[in-house]
Amino acid sequence: MKLGISSFTFPWTIGGIEPEHPVSMSALELLERAHDLKADVLQIADNLPIGGLSDDELLKLKTQADVYGIAIEVGTRGIKSENISNFLRIAQLLGSPILRVVIDSKGHEPSITEIVELLKPFESEFKSAGIKLAIENHDRLTCAEFNEIIDKAGPDWIGICLDTVNSLGAVEAPNTVIPALAPRAINVHMKDFEIVRTNGQMGFTVRGTALGEGRLDVAEVIAAVGGAKRDITSVIELWTPRQDSYAATVELENNWAKISVTNLRKSIGS
Repeated sequence: MKLGISSFTFPWTIGGIEPEHPVSMSALELLERAHDLKADVLQIADNLPIGGLSDDELLKLKTQADVYGIAIEVGTRGIKSENISNFLRIAQLLGSPILRVVIDSKGHEPSITEIVELLKPFESEFKSAGIKLAIENHDRLTCAEFNEIIDKAGPDWIGICLDTVNSLGAVEAPNTVIPALAPRAINVHMKDFEIVRTNGQMGFTVRGTALGEGRLDVAEVIAAVGGAKRDITSVIELWTPRQDSYAATVELENNWAKISVTNLRKSIGS
């Protein structure tokens, strides 16, 4: 198992969450963070868009990643044909073995039938490129629906990017999600969390923690996807809560990234 960080390890630092703090980090700068943390893998997702970079810029990124010995994984949001085509090309340029995708995009929440119709025509291109499509379990759809999509579109070239917490949005907890999707996992998003009572004891709030500091059973996730010896990437993502100031939020995010890397390294024995 290879230890990875993501653009979603540093969403506040990257920017784009608040209008007054637009995206201000480049992919090369994020690569430096990965190098500083001694990560094996860097996954660049849709919060740090690289879809508009030139081939020269992408190849410069790959060259520097090769110098550092860091593998790059590519991610995007949205499964309309032009987007998948573009990011499959980017994945090939960067040597990414997977293309991680979130199905839903702004204004487009396709049915299962439409999802399969959009993805199926890409089967031969992905197979020829030696790249697998890693669909992330993300909010709207249930585990049963993700498995149905893979069965219909092609389990030999599509797998799951297993996010440990996202499916709470579909009212499915990790103890349901992990056994249901782990057999299809070709990438893991390690994201930890806690559940606390709201003020006045009227309900609960789910909020992020540094990996290994919350309710997630990290060892259980590792075992479920085949153990630490399996050749799979385990990528840290953070739900860092907003603090009193943007600067304090970024500081906490950076501290959590370091803690998370240390804890995951211990868990996978690297």
